[in-house]
Amino acid sequence: MKKKTAVVFGTFAPLHQGHIDLIQRAKRQCDQVWVVVSGYEGDRGEQVGLTLQKRFRYIREAFRDDELTSVCKLDETNLPRYPMGWQEWLDQMFAEISYDETQQELIFFVGEADYQQELSNRGFETVLQERKFGISATMIRENPSKYWKYIAQPFRRQFTKKVLIMGSASNGKTTLAKDLARYYDAPVSLEYAREYQIKNNVRDDELTPKDYYYLLLGQYDQTSKLIDSNANRGLVIADTNSLVTKGYYDYYMETEDQGDLSGETFDNLFVSILAKEKWDLILFVQPIGSYINDGFRDMTMAEDHIRHSFSQHLDQMRERYLTTIPLVYLAEDYLGNYEAAKVAIDAIYQAD
Repeated sequence: MKKKTAVVFGTFAPLHQGHIDLIQRAKRQCDQVWVVVSGYEGDRGEQVGLTLQKRFRYIREAFRDDELTSVCKLDETNLPRYPMGWQEWLDQMFAEISYDETQQELIFFVGEADYQQELSNRGFETVLQERKFGISATMIRENPSKYWKYIAQPFRRQFTKKVLIMGSASNGKTTLAKDLARYYDAPVSLEYAREYQIKNNVRDDELTPKDYYYLLLGQYDQTSKLIDSNANRGLVIADTNSLVTKGYYDYYMETEDQGDLSGETFDNLFVSILAKEKWDLILFVQPIGSYINDGFRDMTMAEDHIRHSFSQHLDQMRERYLTTIPLVYLAEDYLGNYEAAKVAIDAIYQAD
C-alpha cells in the first residue's frame, strides 16, 4: 500500500498561523507531510532579510519536535519564473523529497486556486484550503506589529525592532531603559556586567581579560533569549551590547597582562558577536549629570574629562562598526531624554 505523503509548498516569508494550520491539517489527513520552502535570489523574503536558507532553518526549527513533518528547501534561482517552469520545479521538488511513485501517493495541499488547477491538470491529487484567520505573509511584512501574534516564533527574530541604549557609566542609561521598557511593555536586556560582578563580587577595575570574554558571551545570550521569549511583542530594548563591552575592555585592559586570553582572541570574538547583533536604533546618552558610586563602579571614571573621553571612544567605535544604524544623541535632562527617546522609538515601532 502506498504511503500518503502531503506536500505543502510556498515562500513562507514569514511562516504564520495560517501556514501552520494548513501543514497540520495536511499531516493529519496523510501519513506524513513535506514542507517545501522555495525561493530565489532577491525574492520577497530576501527583500526583508529572510533569505531562503534562513526561512528553511526557521521552519525546520518550528517543527523540530514533529516526527511527521519534514522540511526541505528548493532554490528557484535558475528556474523559469512563475507561472512558467512548473515541470522543472516539480522535477527538482521530487529530487528534494526523494519521491518514489511506486511507494508514495502525493497529495498537494494548496491555498491558491491557480495552483490547484495547474497540479490537477498534471494528474496530481490536490486539496484547496481557503486562507484562514484573515492574514497573509504580505500583510505581516507590511505591518508586523499589527499581526505579531500570528507570526511563527522563530520568524519573530527577523521582525523584532531592537533598540540599543549606549553611553558611558552612570548617565541614566539603565533607568531610561527600564522606563522605556515599562512604557512600551517591552522586555529589556540590562547590563549583564552588573549581574556578573554582583555574583562574583568583583569591581570594574578588578575584571580580567577572561571576565570580559564571559561578559561578551553573557550579554549576547541574555539579549537573544529575550528576543526569543514570549515577552517580546515586537520591541526589545538593550541597556548595552558587545561594542560597549569592547569599550570598557579597551579602557581597562590596555596595559594589563592578557594572560591566557590574547587581545586578538577577544577582538575576534567581539567582531563575531557584533556581526550577529542587528540594531534598528541607537540612543546615545551623553555624559551629563553626577557620577554615582554603586559599590562596583571604578570611581576614577567619575572625572568629567575621563567620562567625556570614554564617551568619545564609544562614539568613534560606533562610527566604525555601526555607522549605518539610525542614531539619536540624548543630551538633555532625564525627562528631555525620555521624551526624545519615545519620539525616536515611535518612528520605527508602532504597537498594535
